Amino acid sequence: MGENSDYKYSINLTPYIITLNSDGMKSKLLTCLLVLFIGSSLTALAQTKTVTGTVKDQSGLGVIGASIQEKGTKNGTITDLDGNYSITVKDNAVLVFTSIGYAAQEIPVSGKTKINVVMAEDTQFLDEVVVVGYGTMKKSDLSGASVSMKESDLKGSVITNLDQSLQGRAAGVSAVQTSGAPGSSSSIRVRGQATVNSAAEPLYVIDGVIVQGGGNSGGDFGLGSLGNGKISTISPLATINPADIVSMEILKDASATAIYGAQGANGVVLITTKRGKAGEAKFTYDGMVAVNRQTSRIDMMDLREYAEYYNDMVSIGELTANSYYTDPSILGKGTNWQDEIFRTAIQHQHQISAQGGSDKVQYYISGSYMDQEGTLIGSDFNRYSVRANIDAQLKSWFKLGLNATFANTNDNIKLADGTEGVIFYSLSTLPDIPVYDIDGNYSTTVREGYTSANPVALAMMDEYLLGRQKLTGNLYAELTPVKHFVFRSELGFDVSASNATTYKPMVDLGGWTRKSNTMSWQKNNSKFWQLKNYLTYSNTFGRHSVTAMLGQECWESSWNYLSGTNTGLPSDEIHNIKLATGDATLNSGFGSSAMASFFTRETYNYDDRYLFTYTYRYDCSSNFGPDNRWAGFHSFAGSWRFSNEKFLQGMKEALGMSNGKIRVGWGQTGNANIGAGAWESGMSKLPSALGDSQRPSIIPNTGIHWEKQVQTNIGLDLGFFEGAVNLTVDLYKKKSSDMLMSLTLPAYMGTHGNASSALAAPKGNYGTIENKGLEITLDAHPINHKDFGWDSNFQISFNRNKLVSLDGTANAQLVGYGQWSDIVSVTEVGQSLYNFYGYKVAGVYTSLEDIQNSPKPEKYPTDGVFNRNTTVWVGDLKFEDINNDGVINESDKTNIGSPLPKFTFGWTNTFRYKNVDLSVFINGSYGNKILNYNMMGQGHNGLVHMNSAWVNQHTSIKDRARLTAIDPQKTYASGNWYEDITNVTVANPGTKTPRPSISDPNDNDRLSDRYIEDGSYIRLKNITFGYTFPKAILKKVKIDNVRAYVNIQNLYTLTKYTGYDPEVGASTQDSTGLTFGVDNGRYPSPTTYSFGLNITF
Repeated sequence: MGENSDYKYSINLTPYIITLNSDGMKSKLLTCLLVLFIGSSLTALAQTKTVTGTVKDQSGLGVIGASIQEKGTKNGTITDLDGNYSITVKDNAVLVFTSIGYAAQEIPVSGKTKINVVMAEDTQFLDEVVVVGYGTMKKSDLSGASVSMKESDLKGSVITNLDQSLQGRAAGVSAVQTSGAPGSSSSIRVRGQATVNSAAEPLYVIDGVIVQGGGNSGGDFGLGSLGNGKISTISPLATINPADIVSMEILKDASATAIYGAQGANGVVLITTKRGKAGEAKFTYDGMVAVNRQTSRIDMMDLREYAEYYNDMVSIGELTANSYYTDPSILGKGTNWQDEIFRTAIQHQHQISAQGGSDKVQYYISGSYMDQEGTLIGSDFNRYSVRANIDAQLKSWFKLGLNATFANTNDNIKLADGTEGVIFYSLSTLPDIPVYDIDGNYSTTVREGYTSANPVALAMMDEYLLGRQKLTGNLYAELTPVKHFVFRSELGFDVSASNATTYKPMVDLGGWTRKSNTMSWQKNNSKFWQLKNYLTYSNTFGRHSVTAMLGQECWESSWNYLSGTNTGLPSDEIHNIKLATGDATLNSGFGSSAMASFFTRETYNYDDRYLFTYTYRYDCSSNFGPDNRWAGFHSFAGSWRFSNEKFLQGMKEALGMSNGKIRVGWGQTGNANIGAGAWESGMSKLPSALGDSQRPSIIPNTGIHWEKQVQTNIGLDLGFFEGAVNLTVDLYKKKSSDMLMSLTLPAYMGTHGNASSALAAPKGNYGTIENKGLEITLDAHPINHKDFGWDSNFQISFNRNKLVSLDGTANAQLVGYGQWSDIVSVTEVGQSLYNFYGYKVAGVYTSLEDIQNSPKPEKYPTDGVFNRNTTVWVGDLKFEDINNDGVINESDKTNIGSPLPKFTFGWTNTFRYKNVDLSVFINGSYGNKILNYNMMGQGHNGLVHMNSAWVNQHTSIKDRARLTAIDPQKTYASGNWYEDITNVTVANPGTKTPRPSISDPNDNDRLSDRYIEDGSYIRLKNITFGYTFPKAILKKVKIDNVRAYVNIQNLYTLTKYTGYDPEVGASTQDSTGLTFGVDNGRYPSPTTYSFGLNITF
């Protein structure tokens, strides 16, 4: 090849052909390289393009943070806050759209420059990330039993407290409202009653911080007048704004809760609040206005009916004639006291929030206000709160964050339940008393010799006020020092204060007087800090995935209070104890408790088929003596996802199965909730004639130790038709031993006597409780089209509860009281907890012969002489002779019903058609009994006792035993036929309602199954109808989203219960905490009609 040789080079660049000639080899080569570079660049430009579009969900809202990836490459982007995206890809590329909670979509570009996508919900949810203790996991990797609740579930009800949202929505979780008062609490039980301690509620953890309640009973806050029970209607969760919550995870079995050790025995509720998202700030307004009404009434006698009943009492010699009632036909209905104490109440709440940020820093801030009038006159509740959640990615390996919220609540509480409660007064007060007298003052006297507390005056004049302030949150730092390792440190805090005031003014209303006013005041302060440090390692080796977490936690809670009581204030207008003229009573106290813990969790996943989890926690609690403070808790869980086995693929395809997993778990937890210093003795003042001295307040017991709980769970998860139908079934057995309770000691040990001298009994460990149950959840999505969708979720829970042993004996009992000293429940070994205990009614005595031929009642005359005022009589109740000894006495008391349901259920159906949505939620309970303690008169003159002329009666007494003469023609030299037992019979012998009797010698009002009613119910809990406005209209005014809705709550309840509301839980009046399902004037839950508006801009 010579230097003068001519060479010709041709490069074909579609659509161009470039031919270059050169005389020199060097220049020709340089030219060739330049052309190659330009040509390849032109080719690349010709084969790529920019694709834009919007990713929306099925309701038309933009999906924030959706991932758009060019398949087979690392090229990708995410959507902004409006769901918009832009990406440059090859012309033949395939775009993959993914987002958590939505099914992935693959769309070929095929020359298009605009691709809009509507994401369908991933009904299978296998890769959904859920919160677990000290971290998160994919739902598909869970082997324990837990239930997730999303923000949409929380918005399905009008709620003031987040615990109210749990009712009927989570299998295995029983939620019964303690009261229908605004801001009131609920009795939450996870998989049955595992302890007889008052602290049987689950552990609540918000963003990693343990919720501090501030107390259980009214006395803890300084409102002991609300009842002498171990619990009250005051909710520790009322300071939390439900609108800030994005999800709740309920950990149910021990394999899931054991990571919380001594705090997880009653289940754990993990609450996650909303976080910021990168992008332009988005503002959201949520507003709601509601009307609350009490739509049910107890069927009490009106004035005309009461007059007829009064005259009937006169006709059988029980009362003397009264001219007021001579002719009932001319009387009206009189005062309906239920209508007077209940009102139509208004509720409104408003929240505005903002979220946004950059790639490095995101924020969520909110402010809210809620005000709710109670349907019982004079009661109300309000709350305002602010929240700030900030996350800052300061370095690629260092993240810092803050979660903080402040809340202020004010309760105006009314004494609704109990003997002196407004509700019982409204039922028992006669209808012939007007609300006001002719001068417009409250009235109490209608005729000489009769007086009664006016229920309206009682509600409006007596004050029970509670104000609470709470600052809570945490600071966290998260470091990724090396690949696969994450270290997280959290400092949590809770600073709380409360101020409670009780004021009872002077009363001078005719026959009802209160000569001196009384004021009580108490201020509580508490501080809580919590420090957590834990290191997590996670990695994948081929088909093997492992995580390991090792951590440490410690916390301390301290509290103090100052209280005072005095009488004789100079004016009812000035509430200042210092101005009172009486002898002031001052009290103060303080205390603290602390815990230190070490914990670990390891998980292993092989090929997404075999999954194992192990946890261990070692706890130390100051609530126990030095020798018993430490305890360890293990748990194991494993699962097999058989749907991923190759040898089952044929069956999987034949059945349309998309998921199949078997779960097995075993774990230990404990319970230390017995109060600070329960193992040691405190000091109390002892007044004496020689002056005040000090004495021990409780007998110490340094030997008490942890309650222990062991739980086994077997679960099955099935999914069919790409997640359109999902079934979850769990079987469990939970055994709690060494229950922490106050010991019952003989009087000679100083535990009996008046309050100033008696020693409190020490705590001790005795007793075992067992719970067995079955939980079934069916989640289905029968229709899932673009314009129309239908989702349905049904869950049902069965639980059997049993007291296995008590202090190692077979005949010990747990006794519960109605309000004072009347026993209403007895739990015996081998039976379920809280069984009602009394007599069974066989009917009424219909004649003298019936009395003589039946088992002898206690008031059977020994001399054979019957007297209607002192001995058993015709028309009295006949009780069953349970032990067949021929005598009716205390030995014939027996189990007359259980307040615990055989099963509970909830069913939610949600329908969507274009921009319209409709949700219907039904829940219910079956098999539980209720003690209608109102009918029994709260242990005094009841609504069906017929033993007083001054108490109104329930209309069911119209079926009372009607006494009549066997021989009406028989004459008497002195006396009347109704005094001759040989001439008295019952006209309606099939009745189980006794005769009226002022003296009631047979004690017809004793506790019997006459007062036990079926508490089963089916309730139309919620109906929500919503409309989302079209985006095209909103864009013109720069608004992203507007949704309006109407909601009706507690619309209808199908039940046989004759009280206001069959939803009756723990008692606020029983000092032992050993009763359940006793209706002693429970504030009924209202029907709520609401309108709401959600705006995002």
